Formats: sequence, C-alpha cells, structure tokens
Amino acid sequence: MPLTPEEISDRMQARIGTVVLLSASVMAVLIFCDRTGVLPFTLPRYWYSSRQMHVVFCALLLFIAAILLRTRVGIGPLFSSCQVMTRQDCPLCDEAIAELMLQRRYLPPLELVDIDLDPVLQERWGEWVPVVVIDGRVRFRGTVNPILLQRLIDAGLERRTRGTQAAANSSLVEE
Repeated sequence: MPLTPEEISDRMQARIGTVVLLSASVMAVLIFCDRTGVLPFTLPRYWYSSRQMHVVFCALLLFIAAILLRTRVGIGPLFSSCQVMTRQDCPLCDEAIAELMLQRRYLPPLELVDIDLDPVLQERWGEWVPVVVIDGRVRFRGTVNPILLQRLIDAGLERRTRGTQAAANSSLVEE
C-alpha cells in the first residue's frame, strides 16, 4: 500500500525531530561534561569562547525537537470497525474503496465482505453495494460521498478531542 503525501511528510518530520533531539542530547552531555571537567578529550577552541551560547543553542534545539515530535490528535483510527459490502466486478465498489483509502489514516483496516458468497447478505444488500458499515452503522450505500465521509471524520476528531480534554480535566480533579 503506497504512502500518502501526508504520511510521508509525517514520517520525515518525525525523523528530523529525532535527529534534532539526539543532537540536543549530545550537546547537553558535552555541556555537562565540560562544566564538571570530566571530558576525556579537548574540544575545539571556539567551544571555550562561547560557553553561554551553547546552553541557549541546546535549549533551542530541544524546543525545535518538541515541536517536530508533538503528538497530533487525529492520527490513528477514529473508529473500531469498517466493513465494505462488495460484489465481484463492481466498479462502484472499487471507487468506494479508493475513496475510503484516501482517509485510511483515520479508519481502521477495511474489512471487505463479498456478498456474492453469502445468500443472506446477497438478499439483504442486493443492488445497494457498495455498503459501508462503520462501527456497526450503515454510513454509505451505492457510493461514498467524500464530503459526508469528511464530516464523519471531523465528528470523530471532535469526539476524540473532547474525550482527551475530559480525561485531562478529570485527572486534574482527582489530584
């Protein structure tokens, strides 16, 4: 499964943040060793001429790493299940799956159910395929409307944000 540009960007941001954090950590260790006098080697001459700037630079690197490595609300599945009722050789089903895959960072792995293999499902869904069932509720029949899918995802993000804030507030109350 190819990565979306957004996923590639997130991965690059995480790698850059990790490198910046490691650089800040090495610099902090060097500063500490220099101040305590336990360096097993001598540093270049310019190191000793600007010792205060090293602390500022190290703090700046830590701040940049924190920004790059921050956790984003909304990454990861917002729902527990996503079933797609399909049929063989169904172009609408392929379009629906493609639309859902564009939002795969917010959806759990798709469970594709071929209704042609089950007479009960075939009788129930008939010509309505594709049918998208998210968390046990039928959300789309016949096609996936990208605007409605985005609204569903936005509502999930809002629920997650409210849930995170409520958990933070309850932990403050308990203390």
